[in-house]
Amino acid sequence: MVFFGTFLKKDCLILYMDEQYHENIISQALSIDKKIREIEACDTQEAFGQVLRTIRKHQKQTAFRHTLLRAAAILALPLLLTSAMFGYMAFLKPAGKPVYAEVTAAPGSVVNFELPDRSKVWLNSGSTLRYPATFKGDTREVTLRGEGYFEVLSDKKHPFYVATADGVKVMAYGTRFNVNTEDNTVQTILAEGKVSVFTAGRPLIELQPGDQAVYDESTDKLSVGRINLYEKLAWKDGKIVFRNAGLSEVFRQLSRRYNVDIVLHDQYHQSENYRARVAFSDETIQQIFTYLEVAAPIEWKLSRPVQYADSTLAKQRIDVWLNKKRMKK
Repeated sequence: MVFFGTFLKKDCLILYMDEQYHENIISQALSIDKKIREIEACDTQEAFGQVLRTIRKHQKQTAFRHTLLRAAAILALPLLLTSAMFGYMAFLKPAGKPVYAEVTAAPGSVVNFELPDRSKVWLNSGSTLRYPATFKGDTREVTLRGEGYFEVLSDKKHPFYVATADGVKVMAYGTRFNVNTEDNTVQTILAEGKVSVFTAGRPLIELQPGDQAVYDESTDKLSVGRINLYEKLAWKDGKIVFRNAGLSEVFRQLSRRYNVDIVLHDQYHQSENYRARVAFSDETIQQIFTYLEVAAPIEWKLSRPVQYADSTLAKQRIDVWLNKKRMKK
């Protein structure tokens, strides 16, 4: 607190204050003096230059952002137009006309993939499957060229059909089966469940696991018999299995698996007299023929691939001869 008092002395008015007030006044004066000294010590030119540099940097950043926005707008325009075009085409596309996809297995390979309904398919070397991008309607139908193994997801309300160029159709609801359309025949093998095989003007034939239905286009006949499932279906697992197969069948399957041309020279038509019971998986074609050479009276020669004018290579060729001298032994 500050106390004031007045005393009359020699015609003068004297003001008395306590010591605490006096100290506060002095402290404030010193603080103001310090701030004045700091202001006087400041380099105003340098501070002004720093402010200008900050302003210029901000202007550059703003200009760069504007440039990016303009570039993004330019790049986005074609994408917007493309999206609008596809949307317009999809809107104008006739209703009920499905879009189809097609998968082909490269020569010498086996491919495995899923259909839109999550059914699984294995395609053998050189085979093609055509199917709709989305299954619509009451059925699920695909078209096969070559050989395919199917694991169909069960759906009794929407039967699954495999159609072939020969007019044969295989119908299933949920099962595992194999279809092969090579050599002017359609072979259907049932591994599990039930399937029905039919052609135009012919009643359905139901197969049981282990059955094989063979339709011969040249004779228009459909026959059913029992087969060895392991031998017929091993291809999807990368194996080749023969159970009492003739040499011509052995060479046919080897030719497909290894993508080579195998030419059998059988002057005396004796190849079917030699049957094979063997399985192959990771062997090379040279190793396989070395084994066959021991088991059967054959001689073979692997030719070098021919290079065409466009730098592509022809398939390798293997010539096989039945050795008459070894046959007599």
